[in-house]
Amino acid sequence: MSRQFFSMMLQHVPADVESIVIVTHLVPDADEFVLALNDKVPVSAVIPKPSSLNRSVLSKIQRDVPVLNYSRRTIASQPAAFLSDLKKRVCDKRFAIIDTGGYFSHVLDDMAKPNEFNLAGIVEDTENGHKKYESFLASDDERRELPFPILSVARSKLKEPEDFLVGQAVVFSADALLRECGILLTGKQAAVLGYGKIGSSIAANLRAKGVRVDVHDSNPVRQALACAHGYSLRSRAAVLSQADVIFGATGNKSVRAADIDAMKEGAFIFTATSGDDEIDGYDDILARRKPSPLHPRVCALASRKGATYLCNDGNAINFMHGGVLGPFIKLVQAELIFALSQLDTAHRGHIRHLSDESKRFIADLWLSHFHPPRLNEQ
Repeated sequence: MSRQFFSMMLQHVPADVESIVIVTHLVPDADEFVLALNDKVPVSAVIPKPSSLNRSVLSKIQRDVPVLNYSRRTIASQPAAFLSDLKKRVCDKRFAIIDTGGYFSHVLDDMAKPNEFNLAGIVEDTENGHKKYESFLASDDERRELPFPILSVARSKLKEPEDFLVGQAVVFSADALLRECGILLTGKQAAVLGYGKIGSSIAANLRAKGVRVDVHDSNPVRQALACAHGYSLRSRAAVLSQADVIFGATGNKSVRAADIDAMKEGAFIFTATSGDDEIDGYDDILARRKPSPLHPRVCALASRKGATYLCNDGNAINFMHGGVLGPFIKLVQAELIFALSQLDTAHRGHIRHLSDESKRFIADLWLSHFHPPRLNEQ
């Protein structure tokens, strides 16, 4: 069913896109997406996100698709080596990029040089990646006039089901980890940093488990929404100093290395995305961490008040249990594919989005494949 669904989406990929490069989470079922793409348009390379790499999925993909093992940090520190390896995969073919987390934001200037790459454009999946490309394009430097477009699905309504389920999965994994440490989440005081789509889902799922929840967001509009939803709003310092469990959910440095000393003794830190996106001073925190007797996936950070605990090395806690989102992830993957059809007509200079009409088309097709009884009832 999934391959048939993706096949219908892939009919819209322009004929002049000869290959695709994908940065993605290799979680269970990700191979369906990658291999369906490869059936229609050759995938020149998959760059797996290291924090969510499932070895079984990697093995399935490697049979048919080349893999480039570069982290975002490695790309930033070794751009020439990365671009050389990329060039060997795409050669002179016209190719498109499906990115997850702004991996290519570090090398856009080089990729935009004449006769370097025949790039049709980039489609970004995530909010933190969207912000990286947005920051790049906001520069006044004339070099920022890119010869290819950037599209994003990060703020699409079609991501809302996925984001809600990510929040649910974050709470599930946090609860499971704490239970393995002999600690109950119920009755604890939680701080949720960021009240966007994922943060609001985390807060709602925590409250459903009997957790007391404080919310902090730097955006006053989101603070007002959290207040309307019945959450306590206090200063960031007060929220951090009293929380037993802290959830970073902005993808934009919601947790700072300097916060550790202000946190309650024994507090647990969970994130909903990569540590280098969610934690400011991530390298400093990793350098300070020590093994904890509580659990192999929990490390201790010394602070003025005692020990604070960082879970899953500061990376998305939900990937401890695979990050499985069922057919809902295919809704977003379909939008990523359909966005490729808009590359030829998209304007340069700022990030573009799909039209509401395109999103309705994708949602209708998704419903007909994965929830046909609902349509038959109409």
